[in-house]
Amino acid sequence: MTTRRTLLKSAAVAGGLALSPTPASAATSRRKILETADRLFTSGDFTAADRLYRKVLTSDPDHVHALAQHAYLTLLANRQPTAIRLLKQVLRLEPGHTRSLSNLANALWRADRFAELAEILPSVKKDGPTATVEQLRNLAGRKPYDVAGPKIVKIPFAATDPLPMIEASLNGAPPELFFLDTGALFALNDDYADELGIPTYGYTTGKTVYGEHKAYQGRVGRLAFDGGLRIDNLPVHTIPDAIRLTAPDGRVTRGAIGTSVLARFLSTIDYPDQALILRRNKHTSIRARHSTSMWFLGDHYLLSHGTVNHLDRMVFFIDTGGGDIGFTAPLSTFAAAGIEIPAGEGLHPVTVPRLALGSAVRHDVSGLAGAFPEWFESDFGFRIGGLPTHQFFQPYALTFDFVRMRILMDPTA
Repeated sequence: MTTRRTLLKSAAVAGGLALSPTPASAATSRRKILETADRLFTSGDFTAADRLYRKVLTSDPDHVHALAQHAYLTLLANRQPTAIRLLKQVLRLEPGHTRSLSNLANALWRADRFAELAEILPSVKKDGPTATVEQLRNLAGRKPYDVAGPKIVKIPFAATDPLPMIEASLNGAPPELFFLDTGALFALNDDYADELGIPTYGYTTGKTVYGEHKAYQGRVGRLAFDGGLRIDNLPVHTIPDAIRLTAPDGRVTRGAIGTSVLARFLSTIDYPDQALILRRNKHTSIRARHSTSMWFLGDHYLLSHGTVNHLDRMVFFIDTGGGDIGFTAPLSTFAAAGIEIPAGEGLHPVTVPRLALGSAVRHDVSGLAGAFPEWFESDFGFRIGGLPTHQFFQPYALTFDFVRMRILMDPTA
């Protein structure tokens, strides 16, 4: 007999079944979420993209694409232990996942896990760390980046232009000049490495504006700064002798001090006060008028968000080593921003009416079209739309906070 109670019960069951997603509808919903997440990632909206990748993983923890992207974003946020765990999980599910393998190699490099890195490095096809297996095995039995000395040092600039230069001593030799460059690792000119007898262990191929070159991989026993700060057992690579700067007193630089060293500290390149400040306590709180988020790509690239003229926010590569200019970008960025570029190939000076990095805004910035490497724009799965550099940062004390992943810019420090 059909009663009102059984009819209500049947309706409730039917209603519940109607509200429960079928496998097909769930797959469609997941696909749409992933499509949106991928668009956000490609455009550089990393926070929103990661939120959607994690949403997919709540219902499908082994979804390879979502997991690989979440792991990639975790590495960009410089959360190394978690990134390593997630990347290994991706590679268990899909051993040939190319991007995750290169990301794992870079994560192990940043975490100084050189013995592990030596095992997988031969399998890395592209975008791996600047290292060789022989170099890694030599470093594996030592304590890399072994820092000793004062809690904070202030190293005066020996020169400010075309880039900040400081003095440092290698392996007990007399101090020499090095330029500061967040677009570089720790590097020595070929002739200086030979002069000091730096041991090398094979080479990789380096890419610079000077073209491709052999970058010999080695080890420096000690890097020491005025004030008593020293770092022992550093990986280093060589750069062509053409990449050097001349100070006003006629001395030339013997290499570059870049992100691989600066990331060991709470580091401030203080342009107004003309000094590099290195704080061993990376948790120190620094106050600044301007700040913006920071991401860490590969083995030394620092990223943030910025805008050019009226354009939407885009990903910037933060490279302080650009010399006499304040900005360069892909030609597509200049065109979209309405910045006219003279006809013909090669380098062309331009002026950028408005350039912003976070809340820091500069006007009429000196730029250079044609200098941005084409491969760098989209090789990493998202678009890098510009590169603010030396002249843009000159009014600021520029701090890189690798704990909070922030870039701080203070014009009054």
